[in-house]
Amino acid sequence: MHLRTRPLKDTFGLEVLDVDLTNLDDETFDAIYKLWQQEPLLLFRRQSLTEGEHVAYSRRFGDLDILVRDDMLSPKHPEIIYITGLKREDGTPLGGLGSYEVYWHHDQIYRQRPASGSIFYALEMPENDGRTSWCNTKLAYDTLPDDLRQQIEGRRATAKYALKAESSTQRDLAKDAATMKKIHDRTPPAPHDMVLINPVTGEKSIYFDPNKTIAIDGMSEAKTRELVDALTGHILQERFIYTQTWRNGDVMMWDNARLWHRREAFDQTLPRLAKRTTIFLRGKDFAVPEPGLESGAKVA
Repeated sequence: MHLRTRPLKDTFGLEVLDVDLTNLDDETFDAIYKLWQQEPLLLFRRQSLTEGEHVAYSRRFGDLDILVRDDMLSPKHPEIIYITGLKREDGTPLGGLGSYEVYWHHDQIYRQRPASGSIFYALEMPENDGRTSWCNTKLAYDTLPDDLRQQIEGRRATAKYALKAESSTQRDLAKDAATMKKIHDRTPPAPHDMVLINPVTGEKSIYFDPNKTIAIDGMSEAKTRELVDALTGHILQERFIYTQTWRNGDVMMWDNARLWHRREAFDQTLPRLAKRTTIFLRGKDFAVPEPGLESGAKVA
């Protein structure tokens, strides 16, 4: 089956046209699955999903994760996290990440077995505010200078939660010693290959986090920071970045193993609500960190 698409950017990203995610036959789903294997960023506009439909669609791609931040979870579908600055009637936060800037990162890289797929459903988004950007680390790998490529091939980098807070919300969370101890106990330092290979396309992508990397195998702390800075400078080129101006009803699917992402701050007086699922994409079909842990062993 051929899906109608149009590019989000001339280098990567596709908007998929004429598809209702609540009414998919197997042929259409298979076409979306194959397209995601090839293209790390897919956008579907004007969608209307219940939480049950969001979870059911996501589960077709792999096992779903339940995040360590249990303050962000849907009360009826814990596979869904709420990304919002809205509050409940009693004044407690409805979800997480507030209205603040969130820096460039790979989701969950601080975990022993990171999930690698995300399906983000935008319900209420401030108009022309709080944009999200993705940076393609596959394209960055393709253009790496030889000296940088040689330094990361075959190496593993170790990440740790909240080495550098990605948002003001996390900086506030860091002041809660009991909560941070609980999170750190559940997330010991996690080493991962710095180069991941897509088993379907053979393409390689860079996999490390500029804010959470605490060590690189065989390197001193100074050399680690030097390499992290050099890679970050190369990766964050405009030609590798797509920025999304959200509309209500947008569903964005991204492959976390091939993309960094960040969010701009936005006016905190405006309501914003999005829901996201996080997926363990299948290692036989996608580039995933730690494919050897797919057996279902319980890890952080």
